[in-house]
Amino acid sequence: MDIDISSIRVRKSGSPGSHNGMKSIVNILADDRFPRVRVGIGKPIYDDDLINYVIGPIPEEELPGLNEGITKAKEAIVEILKNGIDSAMNKFN
Repeated sequence: MDIDISSIRVRKSGSPGSHNGMKSIVNILADDRFPRVRVGIGKPIYDDDLINYVIGPIPEEELPGLNEGITKAKEAIVEILKNGIDSAMNKFN
């Protein structure tokens, strides 16, 4: 939610922040030093609706932006695999 819809963020490592799924992965690995590609989903209109916004149905009008972000994320992952995380960060951040 901290990233605009259709945008991505590539990082070498970092804390999981408020992302419960990432918290679980960090907990299982006992380490937060791994690359990650985050896809933006934007923010809800009302802050008290965060859970429904994250796990609820995606509004039809937001699908094109989300698909654009997913496409960028796939390209970033290919860049990481071919040329490394620093190259992907320079290209996509």
